[in-house]
Parts: sequence; C-alpha cells; structure tokens
Amino acid sequence: MKTDPVCGMAVDPAKAAAKVEYAGQVYYFCSEACHKAFTANLRKYAGAVPRGPRESR
Repeated sequence: MKTDPVCGMAVDPAKAAAKVEYAGQVYYFCSEACHKAFTANLRKYAGAVPRGPRESR
C-alpha cells in the first residue's frame, strides 16, 4: 500500500485512481480530485510524503 500525499489515505497501487511521477518518485492517488490538487501544487504535496533513507540525505 502507498499513501495518497494529498489526503493521507492508503492506496493500493493496482487500484489507484491516478498516479504521477515527480522528482523520480511515483505518487498514487485515491481520487482524481487528489491527483488534481497534487499537480496544482507539486512542491507542497511532494514534500509531505515520507522519504526513504537514501532520499532523505
């Protein structure tokens, strides 16, 4: 499971309403509304997602 970066909902990547790749990471969304909010403000939402150890350096 992945976390929708806009609303925080758990999302099954195989059933995601949408996905987008940004800065080398793939983000999954529970709805088109969350996808639109993310693409309207990439820096705000992409920064809110927890990063793995290699990305947080």
